[in-house]
Amino acid sequence: MPQFDPAIPGPLNGLKVLDFTALLQGPLATQILADLGADVVKLEKKDGEWMRHWGVFASRTHGETDAFLAFNRNKRSVEIDLREDADRERVLDLVKKADVVVENFRPGVMNKLGLGYEELRKVNPSLIYAAASGFGQDGPYVKRPGQDYIVQALSGAMWLTGRRDDPPFLFGVAMADQFAGLHLVVGILAALQHRNQTGEGQRVDIDLLSCVMAIQQQELTVHLNHDLDMRRPVENVGHPGVTGPCGVYATKNGFLMLAMTPCPPLGEILEVDWLKPYDTNEKMYEGRDEIHRLLARHFANETTEHWIELLYAHDIWCAPVQDYEDLEKDPQVLHKKMIWDVPFADGSEHYRTVGSPFTFSATPAGIRKPTPRAGQHNEEFQNETIWKER
Repeated sequence: MPQFDPAIPGPLNGLKVLDFTALLQGPLATQILADLGADVVKLEKKDGEWMRHWGVFASRTHGETDAFLAFNRNKRSVEIDLREDADRERVLDLVKKADVVVENFRPGVMNKLGLGYEELRKVNPSLIYAAASGFGQDGPYVKRPGQDYIVQALSGAMWLTGRRDDPPFLFGVAMADQFAGLHLVVGILAALQHRNQTGEGQRVDIDLLSCVMAIQQQELTVHLNHDLDMRRPVENVGHPGVTGPCGVYATKNGFLMLAMTPCPPLGEILEVDWLKPYDTNEKMYEGRDEIHRLLARHFANETTEHWIELLYAHDIWCAPVQDYEDLEKDPQVLHKKMIWDVPFADGSEHYRTVGSPFTFSATPAGIRKPTPRAGQHNEEFQNETIWKER
């Protein structure tokens, strides 16, 4: 895991980001920017943003919810009240120096505050203004709540996942929020490149629904162009478009994930002749539920470790289904140092979390700032020493 070292520059070193975001989608995006070296100043309401006090995972570590800690490292925190003229003027002063402003309020909120894109671009014409929302800034859904689970349901992703005879299946993680957060970062970086070439700032908008549709690029393309049955399979195959023998199988002591692989060579390895006639994609697709049912009886006779050793020896695509305890001890996770220790604001303790996935040869992602207390940097804000020199 990386050592805490504020002196190590990241690839975005020098980038100044004013962060109005809360909850998950926006804070994830600004944390990615911060991990890569950007100077992110998080503007929070008095007593801190919502996730400091509530979350799906509201257990507390060193006084903060784990849900907040997951998405807010490497930032500074300032508490503001935009109804106060002094705070508003200081915010506008920071906008003049900022490269990027990020917000994920409901559409129209920043305009009502007098801090919408048109207002801020007058203060800083080269500003990149990035907005994240549930459904975009206009249209028939613009006033609806754009929450992760709602978008999973609307987008088709929930209908696509699970077994045919089961209810629609909700992902085990906030997939819509996090995928949209990644798109928000990409949009910001693209707008920065445009500014580097032209000197022009612009507005970037990302919404949950569009992003979750984008993650289904392959499946929707098939649906839109061909009359292929995209119904979910009956057995635990996992995806409407895959062929047998792909799927999850119970073993003597756990579960095995078997990915796409031709049936005839698998039949030879397992010494089951009935697999060999499934020798085309069409036959493997049509017979996928029957293949799964019969193979399930076979895999139940030995341990996951037995099957992994046998199948890896023949270059069959497979893996054990791991829980979080398994994942924490996984050799590749340990090798990549993907679990980080991040200091709290006072430096007395650390919390453990997932590290940045980016690898750079010259400008590594790392921990440059502790996760801040709410309003930890109020004094710098009030003294106007944040980004004193542009």
